[in-house]
Amino acid sequence: MILKRTTEKTSRSSKVSEIIRKAISEVLVRNELPLDVPFNFPINVVKVEMNSDLKIAYIYVITHEKIDENEIIVKLNSCKQYLAREVTSLINLKFSPKLVFRNDKSINEISNLEKLLRSKKILNDLKTN
Repeated sequence: MILKRTTEKTSRSSKVSEIIRKAISEVLVRNELPLDVPFNFPINVVKVEMNSDLKIAYIYVITHEKIDENEIIVKLNSCKQYLAREVTSLINLKFSPKLVFRNDKSINEISNLEKLLRSKKILNDLKTN
């Protein structure tokens, strides 16, 4: 018999993800990353998800800059050691999690839904009903 792991959000993982989100946000707002070309605008941390053993933090970020989404992740990964050191100094946990940066797609999905709802076909359907 094969058992699947459940991905329930426990209160512990929610608390830890919020602590990590606040710490990483504080570091990113300072915009003191060791980059050749720094970000023009600060990066927003949309959410942080923890894996089941709280060893990996998946950090979903977005920025208002007009740069490629993958470039943001490449820049953040290039200074991952600096970010991990700064976050570790701000949190009070037994283990500091590994940071994995990802682009947040929810903003794009919302804008696509808005475009769909404003399309002529939908507006015509609403008028006929």
